[in-house]
Amino acid sequence: MGHVILQHMVDDAGLTDHVRVSSSGTGDWHVGEHADPRTVEVLARHGYDGSRHRAREFDPDEFDDIDLVLASDEGHVRTLTRLARTPGNRGKIRLVREFDPEAVAAGTLETGDPWYGDREHFARCFAEVEAACRGILHHVRAQVDGRFVDQVETPVGSRGADRDRHTDPGQP
Repeated sequence: MGHVILQHMVDDAGLTDHVRVSSSGTGDWHVGEHADPRTVEVLARHGYDGSRHRAREFDPDEFDDIDLVLASDEGHVRTLTRLARTPGNRGKIRLVREFDPEAVAAGTLETGDPWYGDREHFARCFAEVEAACRGILHHVRAQVDGRFVDQVETPVGSRGADRDRHTDPGQP
């Protein structure tokens, strides 16, 4: 979900030549599979096309090519922290919702996993992720505009220009 939303925002912002968005999971359970049909459905309701998304597993070797690794919850942060081989790589790991000022103010930084829920859970997750992606885009744009550039990798979770900027919003 996050990959599709953030890629769309990056494209609309004209940052495609500066930012690379990708998505991966912290486990191999759904590698090669399409996104959950409920994810594709909620994305389509909001004008996003998630039909081509395929799950893949995060490769720790990618840390060296990524400036920002986004995780959906603390469990994924712990998994990614174990995979990170250096303090610098560990410093790249952030929760997706850290980029949503309302989530920060409310102290609700974990993205709810809709996997076992109904359509309402997917709708809520969509709202959380889209709000966070707006903040991520703002952060990345600031980096591209001169402060320094971000690569963002957001693992999906356990389910499923100069240097490229790699943005991978997790996909609960």
